[in-house]
Amino acid sequence: MQNKIVVWLFLVIFAGIQIWCSSIVFKFPYIGIDVELNHQKEWVITAISKKGVGNNLDIKIGDIVKQVDGKVSDVNPMISRWGAIEQAQKLIIFRDGLEYEVLIDNSNDMTYDIVPLLEEGLCLFMAGLLFVKMRRSKSAQFLAAVFLTCAIIYLSLGASVRGDNVGKFLISNFMILLPIVFFQFLVVFFKEKGNIGLPAWILNYWYSIFIVWTAINALHFYPPLTSTIYKYTGTFTLLCFIAGFLFNISILVSLHFKVRREKSYLSSIVKSVLFSLFISFLPVICFSFIPELIVSYRIIDAVYTSWFILYFPISFAYLIASNQLYDIGLVLRRFGFACLLALVPSGVFTAIFAFLFQNLADEKQILFVFAGSVAMISFVLYSVEYFTTRLEAFLFPRKFRLRTALKKISKNLGVISSFRELKDIVLVDIVQTLEVMGGAIVFRYEHDTEIIAEGDIDAAEVKQLLQTSALSEHPLYTCIEIHRYEQYTSYLVITRNKANTLLGKEEIQWLHLITSYLEVSLENVHLIRKLTAKMQLLASQLPNEQSAQDIQWFRKVMFELQEEERLRIAADLHDTTMQDLFFLKRRFISLLDKYAMNKEDKEHLNNIVNFVEMINNSLRQSCFELNPFLLKEIGLIETVRSYLDKEAYHASFVLKFQEERASAIEAKDLTTKKHIFRIIQELLNNAKKHSHASNVTFTMTVADHAFVLTYEDDGVGFKSTEARRMEIGSSGMGVEQMKGRVLHLNGRLELDSREGAGTKLVVTIPVRETLSV
Repeated sequence: MQNKIVVWLFLVIFAGIQIWCSSIVFKFPYIGIDVELNHQKEWVITAISKKGVGNNLDIKIGDIVKQVDGKVSDVNPMISRWGAIEQAQKLIIFRDGLEYEVLIDNSNDMTYDIVPLLEEGLCLFMAGLLFVKMRRSKSAQFLAAVFLTCAIIYLSLGASVRGDNVGKFLISNFMILLPIVFFQFLVVFFKEKGNIGLPAWILNYWYSIFIVWTAINALHFYPPLTSTIYKYTGTFTLLCFIAGFLFNISILVSLHFKVRREKSYLSSIVKSVLFSLFISFLPVICFSFIPELIVSYRIIDAVYTSWFILYFPISFAYLIASNQLYDIGLVLRRFGFACLLALVPSGVFTAIFAFLFQNLADEKQILFVFAGSVAMISFVLYSVEYFTTRLEAFLFPRKFRLRTALKKISKNLGVISSFRELKDIVLVDIVQTLEVMGGAIVFRYEHDTEIIAEGDIDAAEVKQLLQTSALSEHPLYTCIEIHRYEQYTSYLVITRNKANTLLGKEEIQWLHLITSYLEVSLENVHLIRKLTAKMQLLASQLPNEQSAQDIQWFRKVMFELQEEERLRIAADLHDTTMQDLFFLKRRFISLLDKYAMNKEDKEHLNNIVNFVEMINNSLRQSCFELNPFLLKEIGLIETVRSYLDKEAYHASFVLKFQEERASAIEAKDLTTKKHIFRIIQELLNNAKKHSHASNVTFTMTVADHAFVLTYEDDGVGFKSTEARRMEIGSSGMGVEQMKGRVLHLNGRLELDSREGAGTKLVVTIPVRETLSV
């Protein structure tokens, strides 16, 4: 609460000072006429500033000022206090025995009005930015104090040169305060960033001197002493300013010599601060203040050299805020190199300018053109990376789209664990980004080829071209080898774009970058598939004994993942393909109703409708097999009966189903029923593929508190020890996988099979206890 009161009090005082000084600046022009008393007690003009409106008046050095605004000169407060003519509108001048009336124009000069206000606005912006964005950093707070001190100096400059007491009081005090606040910033900054202790005790003496000087300087407001105090104010202020920053520089130089041999971030900090300090304050000290103390003449006006003062705080505000403090050397090297590159075009442009306007341009104009050209070109060269990055979406839209897509794909590659995700995450983005007709990721094994395709691309043609080694030279495809392993070789195949042209060099380079990311991801997916298959096989072979209980969780996880994948596929089929077929059928029917056709065409269209309906029914049956929802509605026994009845129509053998007092199984949970249903599915699939049987029978019974599922066929049979096992990438589970499900249900599996004598398999599951899965 107390801090808020202090902040609001400061804001109120600052607003009052701003209003007062601004009113002086905009109400009165800067006249810039200095006067002195001669031996006859007359006020004689001794100097006329070229930057004031007095330079445009009919006034000469040596003229005697008789009256100011209708009053004798002795009573004018500006003349009596400062020995200057300011805030005046009319003068009576005596020259060569004649009196002249001089009217002063109220138009202001840009030098002492706009430039300081711009500098003040920049300082206030930086101070506010630091205070709002980095208020937790103590060094940032003191850097904001440096900006505020500079802002008050610039604020009071316009009022000070116009002879205002408040302006002169503020600029004198804050010019002395600036090196003190600056040194305190360095103390806090080095303590915060490098744990370096500078001699902070000297601040007590400096602030004591500042307070004493503020009290003495307040005598400006006491008219009898104003003129006496003012004689020494300017010199004392400049001496304190120069001495203060020379002290800052000497402290940093001594610190630099201590750590210059160390190759550490501390040495970088000291070097950066020292360099920035030289750039900021040496111009104003060497070209403005020291010449004024020695010869009472400024080589370059302080209004211009004071711009350099802002370099240090602004650069450090940027470097602190962007966490690049220790990259100042890189920043300086980049800017220096930009300046070197700018010299040649600037020199050529200046030479052309001097040749074309040799009769009109003087040396100052030519120097200004050269210096301005170097500055602008250097700034553009240094900033080109920043602006091209910010405006890349507008300047280079295709490059921006490719870079954005690369970021998205590289980010998503970390979550890919299956080939399906490769298509959904990678291929879709590649096809959309490049605006091509289609794309594919191809895996070529020793005896097989697997293709994951997206968009309009002929997978069969790609496979054939790859086998004949003609794909890389084909005019319609762009083929990039991702990586070559012992087990397989992977390729990325892209068609022509939608404009039927091949990809450009930029797109090809982008694809090579994509494949470098894909290489690792594809290897991971391959290893995941291989490891998952081995783990499934291991889980199916474990006995249902206490020694295997530690891996029972894995069986559960594997079966749950399989069910989730089946549900996803069933939902995709229902929401996409089946819906498309439904609308296709409705369109054909609407054609039959809308147009008159001959009998042959109508019959042909009816056959198409029937064929679409047959495909739809087949997909509906596939969805049911993937997601047997009837288990929840009508129970296991009726679901199996319905499933086997439908399969009996298409089977090459006689399929029978028998059930004897097996209703006790309905008391089991839904997960157990799904496992039994999956076992029946796998048994039936194996019978279709391998049994060559004439009769297949499924029997469900309950005996001795156990559910018994019996499978029998009269097929070719096989040796029990040679039960087929699941291979990587195959869809079947094999006997061992069925055994894994039975063991997961705490059941028992018995297999009796001999070559040429058929197969009998008995699954026994307890029904008294309820398995928690």
